[in-house]
Amino acid sequence: MNELILTYGAGGAQGAPVAHGLLDAGYRVRALVTDAAKNRALNDAGVEVVAGDLADMDSVRRATQGVDKVFLMLPFSGGGNPLEYAQNAIQAAKEGGVKLLVLNTSGQTPPEPTGLPMMDYRIHLERGLRGSGVPNIILRPTAYMENFLGPWVLPRLQAEDVLAYPVAADRPTSWIAAQDLGRFAVAALGRPELAGQAFDLGGPQALKGADIADAFSTALGREIRYEATTPEQFGAIMGRMMGPEAEAGIVAAYRAGAAAPLDSMVVDMQDVMAQLPVQQTTLEQWVRQQVDLFAQA
Repeated sequence: MNELILTYGAGGAQGAPVAHGLLDAGYRVRALVTDAAKNRALNDAGVEVVAGDLADMDSVRRATQGVDKVFLMLPFSGGGNPLEYAQNAIQAAKEGGVKLLVLNTSGQTPPEPTGLPMMDYRIHLERGLRGSGVPNIILRPTAYMENFLGPWVLPRLQAEDVLAYPVAADRPTSWIAAQDLGRFAVAALGRPELAGQAFDLGGPQALKGADIADAFSTALGREIRYEATTPEQFGAIMGRMMGPEAEAGIVAAYRAGAAAPLDSMVVDMQDVMAQLPVQQTTLEQWVRQQVDLFAQA
């Protein structure tokens, strides 16, 4: 296999599994990163690492030159304009005659505008990609298991055996592992005949709070209790990391999630698996992979 695939976000937790999965599948892989020196591990693995920025159209064009396919995901941060970044990547793909672009929206796309920019930008993102003329497949994951590694979870889990998260205990969620999103992305990049389709992605189980606690308890060998926190508590932690503007958006988004139908974060994966068959990771399996991070303080 000699196709060259450009990956965005390969230096992060969501993008790295895509880059490594593509290498394992026999593709040539190029990664656009802001700091090549910080991504030597990618280079050592066989990825062609190029320095650039999604905000800089010239560097995006250079990174896209000679590329057959593209995996696009946008950085999650409080700064910049994600739609501008996406437009740059899509325009460069169009100019370069890219055969397929697979987009990871990094979250669910609302069926209609919510009035919340943090969520509604995905509507405009998908609309812009579909109207670009670039063949595309869209992947819409629910919530990543990696969210349980954040500072809103780890300190209390390590010190008190409490897993605190801003989702009601009775609300089922199809949590997905980032490594599984990587597998779906690799599968999609190998299926250009699926261009024009969008796939909602979740994990193999729809879990409520008690189910999450059980998975952690079994994997860690100690009793873990689930506690639903408020969007405001969660937002305060995120605000310390990303600033007050991001905090307000996050609080509003989680409030909206709390008001959504109870099954809004549940995905029936049967039809997806028929077209993109990949091995999925249960929450218990994922926790066992991260067991050292969850050790008691």
